[in-house]
Amino acid sequence: MCKVKAYFFFYLPILVPNNPHCMSSPSCLNCNTTLDQMARFCPSCGQKTDTHRLTFKHIIHDFFHAFTHADKSIFGLLRDLAIKPGIVAKEYIAGKRKKYFNPFTFFLILAGLFVVSNKYFTSESTPPKPDEAVLARMPTQAARDQYMLFFTRGAEINGFLSRHSNVVSMFAVPVFGFITWLFLRRNKYNFAENITANLMFVSFSNIIFTVLIYPLLGQVRGNAGATYTILTVGIILQMIYLSWCYFQFQPVGGRFRLPKAIGLSVFGLFIWQVVYMLVVSIYIYRDLNFYKIFTRVFS
Repeated sequence: MCKVKAYFFFYLPILVPNNPHCMSSPSCLNCNTTLDQMARFCPSCGQKTDTHRLTFKHIIHDFFHAFTHADKSIFGLLRDLAIKPGIVAKEYIAGKRKKYFNPFTFFLILAGLFVVSNKYFTSESTPPKPDEAVLARMPTQAARDQYMLFFTRGAEINGFLSRHSNVVSMFAVPVFGFITWLFLRRNKYNFAENITANLMFVSFSNIIFTVLIYPLLGQVRGNAGATYTILTVGIILQMIYLSWCYFQFQPVGGRFRLPKAIGLSVFGLFIWQVVYMLVVSIYIYRDLNFYKIFTRVFS
């Protein structure tokens, strides 16, 4: 009996390649590197040597494996960014890349959900209309024509930025990255490393709007006061989360860590709002009078 078992397992490696679902090869199917007979992974690109044919079973397995595997799963990264965001960023920058789900893929996935939530809950079924009371108070036709022109342009740029909120978030990342690079010099991280850290922070902070703020805005659509209140709450929650991120992102034992973290969070959100308004204002005015939007807001 023992001899039969030995004989069977001796020939098993020869029988396996005949399996129609197996795609073993003397060279890597991904990069054509010659493989050692006993190698399980390609020494050049790291692909498995026993690559199988694709089936629905494998597709489903690989899909759930990519999101739920204990090592570098997206849910693991979500959990860690909720609890220890600054530590996650420092570890990733220090070289622990395999431990975490790719932050760039993470950003793209959450940005997509951010756009879907924004469009589903806050998109208007009818286009916005100019305020007839404002038009009635204008003394000349030229003033009314200018108001209508600015209103149309404002609706266009706000609609564009709303539909492409994922792109807007992408531009927010280097803004926050520059601020942390400028004020957290003790970290000794370069600009690219600060951008990577803020890619994680901004991605997670947008979840606040994706799952909470946008659904609430959908419930109070048309109510300007409630909309303003909900947006303010969303910004405050983002400020609190970013403060937590920047507190942990600083070197342990540093002086004034908490006040500095809060200051960076408030300053970062303020600068980003200014940049956002600047883009809107330049599109609406399209001349050197674009600064007037700021005088109207802060007057």
